[in-house]
Amino acid sequence: MSDDRRLVAVVTGANRGIGKAIVRRLLLQTSKPLIVYLTARNVDRGQAAFDELRHEQLKAEPQLRNELRFHQLDVADVDSIQPFIDYLRLMHGAQGVDVLINNAGGVVRDSSGVVRRCDADTAYRTVHMNYFTAVSVTSLVLPLMRPRGRVVFMVTALAHLGIFSGDLPKVLASDDLSLQGLHIIENGFVSSVGKGTFSAYGFPPMPFAVAKAGLIAYARMLARTFARDPRGLIFAAVCPGYVRTDMTGPYAPLTPDQGAETPVYVALADDEKRLYRHNGGLWKHKKPLKW
Repeated sequence: MSDDRRLVAVVTGANRGIGKAIVRRLLLQTSKPLIVYLTARNVDRGQAAFDELRHEQLKAEPQLRNELRFHQLDVADVDSIQPFIDYLRLMHGAQGVDVLINNAGGVVRDSSGVVRRCDADTAYRTVHMNYFTAVSVTSLVLPLMRPRGRVVFMVTALAHLGIFSGDLPKVLASDDLSLQGLHIIENGFVSSVGKGTFSAYGFPPMPFAVAKAGLIAYARMLARTFARDPRGLIFAAVCPGYVRTDMTGPYAPLTPDQGAETPVYVALADDEKRLYRHNGGLWKHKKPLKW
């Protein structure tokens, strides 16, 4: 990454919670000049987050060294993703993105706001909006990544290999796991929930954790796949810790800003040797973890 121009950072699911906190940290940092794209599915909420963060930036940094931009992006809709990709290519060239932070996703709730239990519909929707959407966005952004670009996936501590049984831990952690094989695992979980056989196949009744485990395996797979790419891309899965958000509730010990510290570190840190040494790895509290 060069310091003589502004870097381009894209954050998905950034209108609230950790995504919004990540944008705030990127916007207010002074180590590298940035153009930060705050993206969100809902236009009104995205614009409100943009207005709030821009106001904070004006108070803290009247010269506006970094630039914030809002773009509507529904990661669950391919028809929404492609226009954004075309826009990035138009604005920044064929290789014009330095950082992609995949934060969009979440859990499925009922009409009263309670997280739904693990049924077939919940499993399908959760895996789709947390795993498959991140893979879709990443696959389309990867050709736009500049040399030494960084791709970050926000995950959860619940997605450790210990929640799986049978052969699944070994398969998920295998260096031979392909993207097709990973898709089969995620779709297999959804199918087995519908049939009531998920435990027999080694899955826990935790759709959110299964989807995020898929992203950890995906980050590892991308690091292997792009190991010889001359751009020297860096991939990471980041666990923010137990953070107070709409998903976790008000009693979690960490603030969203604290949860945003590690993904921003991975996105911008100058210690590239350390990042390459753990390329594709899992991070928490700015330290690599064994999965």
